[in-house]
Amino acid sequence: MPKTVKVADVTELQPGEGKTVDVEGVSLALFNVDGTYFAIANTCTHVGGSLGEGALIGKEVTCPLHGAQFDATSGKVLGGPARNDVKSFPVSLEGDDVFIELE
Repeated sequence: MPKTVKVADVTELQPGEGKTVDVEGVSLALFNVDGTYFAIANTCTHVGGSLGEGALIGKEVTCPLHGAQFDATSGKVLGGPARNDVKSFPVSLEGDDVFIELE
């Protein structure tokens, strides 16, 4: 059964920003893409770089280690050296609270 967990306040991320959040032992990258929040697994599928620390341009996040690129809204890999997508997680807002749904 899915579990919804508060991970941030909307004031913590401006549009175009991302951050790493740890939710019940799971490291996630939370992004504000033009005012909409998205969450993907934080670990790059190439060698494990932190996507939450990567540069976000539009909806594209670049891993800070080797430059692999992912769609922050879906987790799809957009450019190597990574070859595999990362998992995405549903995000919802309640007032100023940002929630992520875990399986």
